Amino acid sequence: MNSDSQAHAVMLVTLSYGKSDDSGVKPLSPKEWTRFAIWLEDRNLDPSALLKGDMRALLLGWTDPSVTVSRLERLLDRGGALGLVLKKWERAGLWVITRSDPEYPERLKCRLPLDSPPVLFGCGNKRLLGSGGIAVVGSRDAGQDDITFAENLGDAAAKQGYSIVSGGARGVDRSAMSGALRNEGTAVGVMADSLLRAAASTRYRKHLLSGDLALITPFNPEAGFNVGNAMSRNRYIYCLADAAVVVSSMTDKGGTWNGALENLKGAWIPLWVKRAASAKSGNSDLVERGAHWVSDDLTSLEYLLRTHAGMPEDARADLPQLASGTGWQGTRELGAEFSETPDPESEAATMPSKTELAHEPVVGDTPDRFDMDFYTLFLNRLRDITITGPMKAEDIALRLKLHKSQVNAWLKQGVSGGKVEKMTRPVRYQPAEGASQQESLFDDRD
Repeated sequence: MNSDSQAHAVMLVTLSYGKSDDSGVKPLSPKEWTRFAIWLEDRNLDPSALLKGDMRALLLGWTDPSVTVSRLERLLDRGGALGLVLKKWERAGLWVITRSDPEYPERLKCRLPLDSPPVLFGCGNKRLLGSGGIAVVGSRDAGQDDITFAENLGDAAAKQGYSIVSGGARGVDRSAMSGALRNEGTAVGVMADSLLRAAASTRYRKHLLSGDLALITPFNPEAGFNVGNAMSRNRYIYCLADAAVVVSSMTDKGGTWNGALENLKGAWIPLWVKRAASAKSGNSDLVERGAHWVSDDLTSLEYLLRTHAGMPEDARADLPQLASGTGWQGTRELGAEFSETPDPESEAATMPSKTELAHEPVVGDTPDRFDMDFYTLFLNRLRDITITGPMKAEDIALRLKLHKSQVNAWLKQGVSGGKVEKMTRPVRYQPAEGASQQESLFDDRD
């Protein structure tokens, strides 16, 4: 298991070590870690600095109601327990990646900027984490009709070049993954428990060695089944994929139902559901809440990833989209162009200063630098980050590292001026189709 001092520090403060952990202190949640990591990054501190010198002096000025210095000290004092489990996991062939690693999936960082897991453990082919694909989810106790559909969907996805993303649980999840793998396709399993045991299982070993499978978990690789973990990992299944199919669900019950609702609320990826004859099925209720019926004909799955033209007749309504992005390098690389003190080596350092924006003359039709204010610069960057689809205001603010109030003001100005298109269900924004890049740069100036 390749892990450096930075990864060690992140694991010490965010991971539970199970029975070998007698500290009695709760590890940081993803949101808590994000707050703390942003504070460290603002001070040019690497997490590995927590393992060196006087930590209280290092954290002078840090205040947080839940992430106290004493709590951090107790978490960081678990180095012995970490060393023991790391050796065991390394012998089993597991690897670990953190948010700052290049292999960390950008889809998670973009779609879950505050809730993406600080650490991912895994085995198999890391490259599959960035390949997207079709998420297939459903009940552990699904009927034979649903099991067969899941297997056939995995089979069809493999033949059409799509990877399957699922949860690895028995029933629908495992059937969809098996359907893909037995047809020389690929799959990513997001495990809620027992990654260490799964890595050694004969069920997966062949596919792990061939590079067709990756199994990952944001939890302790030795953790047993936990309802909370099973519920929270659902979001990672959706956010690693490009479209999702719910094969079976029960209204107001279970992780499949809650995960589907969370995806609809987050507008991460298009959601489709299988038609079900059973009156107990919650699939119809999901359609009423914004999902769409998937076709029984699996000959072509391309439409699952589409959100406008070419949809089946019963799916004409706009589906939510999410633009992919550069993501974080650790905590918040996003929007570095708007940083007040950019790295001299970065692309941001080559951008016009405020004085240059106000006074540099425009030369020719395509000048290197434009006479524009920050609103028009915002419009230009909005075009870049929404190239694959509209985004929510809060996601735009996170991507560009701007205050949400400022983003809302510019979006409102753009909508009223015809430069920005506002979409609903949920509310998202993108540049208006009628405004060219040249127009967005030079129109609507005060």
